Order: sequence, then C-alpha cells, then structure tokens
Amino acid sequence: MKLQYPAPVLSLPLDAVSKVVASTLKKKHWHRFTTGTVKLVYVPIWIFTYDAFVAQNGVVVNETSGKIAIDATNGNVWEAVPYVLEEMPIELTKETRHEYKMEVLSPTISKDEAKDLAVLKLSAMLGVPKDNIKIVGGEIVLWPIWRVWVDVHSGTYRLDVDAVSGQLFGAEKVPVRERGWYEITEEVLQELRQPSAWIRYINELADLLHIPRWAMWLMLGLFALLLVKWVVG
Repeated sequence: MKLQYPAPVLSLPLDAVSKVVASTLKKKHWHRFTTGTVKLVYVPIWIFTYDAFVAQNGVVVNETSGKIAIDATNGNVWEAVPYVLEEMPIELTKETRHEYKMEVLSPTISKDEAKDLAVLKLSAMLGVPKDNIKIVGGEIVLWPIWRVWVDVHSGTYRLDVDAVSGQLFGAEKVPVRERGWYEITEEVLQELRQPSAWIRYINELADLLHIPRWAMWLMLGLFALLLVKWVVG
C-alpha cells in the first residue's frame, strides 16, 4: 500500500503482539485474560529538530540539541520515537511491506501548531525559557502501532504496542490483580529452591521480629541440632 508520508518498516508482526501483552499483564498478576480487537494503526507524528541553551549573565553555560516528536492528532509528545529514529537501524518508506489490514490517521494539527507545542513541551521538559529554544525542520512520519483491547476481570483496557520497537503503552491503566494465598505460597516455594532465598527470608523474619540476625541463625542452628538428635535417636 502506498502511503502519503514515510513510515518505518514494520518489525513487530501480529503473532508477536500477544506475547508482549501477555508478558506485561503477567507482571500485574493477570494470567487469565481475553484479547479482543487488534488493529494496526498508522499515527502521523511531526518530527522537529531543536537547539536549546541556558544563559547566565548573558553567557551561554549549557547547550543541548535533539529531536522531538509531536503527535499530529492530539499534540502529545512521543518520547521514544526520537531515540528509535537515532539509535535503531530502521528504514523509512512510503510503501508498506505487509498485508495486514490497517488504518491510517490523518493529521489534524498543522506544522505551525505542532512547532508551537514543541516549544512549550521542551520548555517544561528541559526547564529552559521558550525564547532559548530554536525549532527547525518539521516532517511527518507515520508511526505503526498495534492497538489491542484486552478483557480482564476488572474491565476492558486498550494497550498500544509500538510495531517498531515493541514497547507497550497504557499498562498503567490496568490495575494490579491481588493474588490469592495459593499463588503466593506457590511463588514462595518456587523461590525457596534457591539457597540465597532462604538467607533473605530468614534475615527478613529476624528484622520483622526485631531479633538480631545472628540470634535468629543461632536459634535455627540449635533447632536443627536438636532435630538431628531426635531423628537419630
């Protein structure tokens, strides 16, 4: 499909999206969930280059430069996009190389509006006066995002997965699930297979009971000795 603006080549296929989502939900203790609609969306983003400086008594004491990405549909800053453009070996093209159904959003924020927003955002982010920021350039890049709707016990949530870097956005909206006693016990037993975990748990127990750690280890040693004598007879 031909695109009006350049876009990075898709690097995260559809079958990998579920793994990214499952990994994120697992960290919030959601092991049972249902994936609903999954949609590939190309979002227009304004890319600007900026120079900013801090001056004291008319002398420049600090300078910084870089790129800033402004969402052309809502004015939000995409902090990860400049890093991906600079650090990842991606290719920009005006022709897609996949056969997924997709939706291409149209920009609703003009270049001048996005430029003004970039100055305001950078001023707040860098702590630099607006007059000390210079914005140049201004090109639109279409950024591919997998939009995934998931159903968990507490409700339905939309998660966005960057189809270039694999980064997931929107996880903060999903609440952390409270685990049951069985899950906690199972997790502890799995962890206690490592000797280092025993040391940590015993030290934490001593701290909880306000007992010196050496005293806790001494009591455990005496208990183990008595247990051995009782078993041996």
